[in-house]
Amino acid sequence: MVYFLANAIVAVVWLTLFLLRKDLRKEILLMSFFAAPFAALDIFFVPSYWKPITFLNLPIGIEGFIFAFEIGGIAAAIYPELLHKKLSRIKNYHKPIGIFISVTALSAIMFSKLFELTNIMINLYIILLFGSAIIVYGRKDLLKSTLLGGILFGTIYFISFFILNRIQAINDWFVLEGLPRIFILDVPLYEILFAVLFGAYWGNLYELFFGYRFKTFKR
Repeated sequence: MVYFLANAIVAVVWLTLFLLRKDLRKEILLMSFFAAPFAALDIFFVPSYWKPITFLNLPIGIEGFIFAFEIGGIAAAIYPELLHKKLSRIKNYHKPIGIFISVTALSAIMFSKLFELTNIMINLYIILLFGSAIIVYGRKDLLKSTLLGGILFGTIYFISFFILNRIQAINDWFVLEGLPRIFILDVPLYEILFAVLFGAYWGNLYELFFGYRFKTFKR
């Protein structure tokens, strides 16, 4: 039930963004549904990185798919909402570039197990960092959203985790095999790093893939 509680806390953020930004609802839904299947990759992270208590004690629980759905939409919308940005379509955008960059970075994780370092979580950091760098290289106009998007999503993630820990501590879920046990206000440092890198990468995929740029607007 604790995992479902975590999803409920994150769902408040997701729903708030969805209700506030009618213009971003398509992006939020698409990036949420696109992110959900990646919860299946938890098979690589359980139990070396963490071992969450799931419904029926499955290695990959339904909670993971719900969580991936939620953070996928939040990461896509947090930067334009908090920085007052709207999407503007780029004329004559060469979509194959966006497709190539997106698929290259996303597919890399499928092979990360072959090059496992101290913990597979380190592989994920490298992949997300690599993906973000490729995005910025191909779309220099997305540099600001990459940096600030990562920080903003990381902050929201940290606050949500902190609130959950005040209700029900889940630090014993994190095995952190081969990694120093470092926590910031009871939040694993590795989760904070993941959130920042995930937000930096995932927050730009829609704009990259469909050919949009961010523009400032006044409410």
